[in-house]
Amino acid sequence: MDFVTKFEKALRARYHHLKIEIAKIEHLIDAFEKGAKLGAKVGRSRLSPAARKKISMAQKARWAKRKKGA
Repeated sequence: MDFVTKFEKALRARYHHLKIEIAKIEHLIDAFEKGAKLGAKVGRSRLSPAARKKISMAQKARWAKRKKGA
């Protein structure tokens, strides 16, 4: 095997390794972007303020009933 053939094989191996590394980095970037998009919606409530208030009052009544019974 002559020098040019060995050099070509080495270049192709390096190229293949770099393509794999780039794919891994792109995958990480996509995961972070997806996480950021999902994270932005975490704090949003699907209940109206009135519904949250009603649930809160019902829970407080359950706690008071339990405390009174204990």
